[in-house]
Amino acid sequence: MKRSVIFCSSLIFFAFFVASFAPALADVGARPVASASVVVMTMSGRISKKTLEMVRGSVPKPQGDPIPAGLIVLLDSSGGDGVVAMEIGRMLRAAKAHIFVTGQCSSACMFILASGVVRGAPAYTVGIHRGRITVTDQDGKILKEVDASENPKAAAALTKFERDAEAYFAEMGMSPQLFAAMQAHIQKGVYRLSHNQVEQYRLTGFETRYFNERVRFFETQTGVYKMNGTELRRRTAKVASRCGEFQNDRKAFVACYSEVLRDRYLN
Repeated sequence: MKRSVIFCSSLIFFAFFVASFAPALADVGARPVASASVVVMTMSGRISKKTLEMVRGSVPKPQGDPIPAGLIVLLDSSGGDGVVAMEIGRMLRAAKAHIFVTGQCSSACMFILASGVVRGAPAYTVGIHRGRITVTDQDGKILKEVDASENPKAAAALTKFERDAEAYFAEMGMSPQLFAAMQAHIQKGVYRLSHNQVEQYRLTGFETRYFNERVRFFETQTGVYKMNGTELRRRTAKVASRCGEFQNDRKAFVACYSEVLRDRYLN
């Protein structure tokens, strides 16, 4: 058994899909790529140390950064171990993952969502609450919750976690308001974020440096993929809601993502 900062749920499930594409030069433009791989990872269920081991051994090194992305992560998780989620998030940030919520993303899951260089989540799919200390088994199953107000060691662990969580959100470019909102919800359950809130807290959108790189890339394209930064933000913001229905068909999700990016008239 171990004591950890937990945020909730069922077993974790992974699935990978690798698609190879040979885009037409009219679509790729000034920097054509003969072939490129799009890797799609789906994650659902409880986030635990076993999850971390699976991610560490499985996160691929995408070949380049093709259209629509080199690595796409689809989330449907109600939470788990927050410390583990931050470790996973750092690995996914390094891999330049585009991360979308296709089911729900509550509590610890939001640390993973926050790590995406591109992030998308429909309204009310993201749930937040203040961290708590629990005793879990090796699979992340919660055996009991520890009252930090009556246990000095648990209180110290929770204080450290909250300090680390605040620093992690800053590292990932989230709004300081996200941590404040998380701390404010002390009830059991989660507080679900509206469309305006996920935007305000920056849980949707782009990592700044990556956005600038991607704008330069799309500005050099010819044909349907040529666009400026404003248009790139507008089109990308539609992906989570437009393509979420394909969470169980990763090839269809990639096709949908590509279609959303190339269709300037899509509402």
